[in-house]
Amino acid sequence: MTDVAAAAATATVAPVPGSSVSPQEAPIGKPVSGRTWKKVEKTRFSSVKYKGTATLSTSWEEKMLKRAKLKELKALQDEIKARRQGERDAKRQAREEKEKRRKENELKSASVQVISRTHRMKTMSKKQLRNIKKTIVNKHGVVEYVPVYSK
Repeated sequence: MTDVAAAAATATVAPVPGSSVSPQEAPIGKPVSGRTWKKVEKTRFSSVKYKGTATLSTSWEEKMLKRAKLKELKALQDEIKARRQGERDAKRQAREEKEKRRKENELKSASVQVISRTHRMKTMSKKQLRNIKKTIVNKHGVVEYVPVYSK
């Protein structure tokens, strides 16, 4: 009997013609538990070994290549940031110059009427007071118009 059992164990199964399943693999059917959504486990979780961190498994050359790539990327990011900051500064400066020109032109083209009796301003409505401006010299020595009751 032992010869028959040994012969049966070493015998190979003949492939079935027209079958896509290899003779070593058993056909996979519906699980006995009925949980068809669960994946069939290939290896046991306990047999999976811990490989350590990525830094331990990489070589020195790979680390240097990665470091060089990161340095190049950082330089590119810094260059883009600097260019954007330069564009923002240029826009801000142009906006300030435009505002300055606008105020100068407003001052040049203004028709001025001096109010000698200022006590009459107390009886004016808010709507009338919005149209009245007074001139002051700011800290840069430039004459500008401000609302009457501004601080």
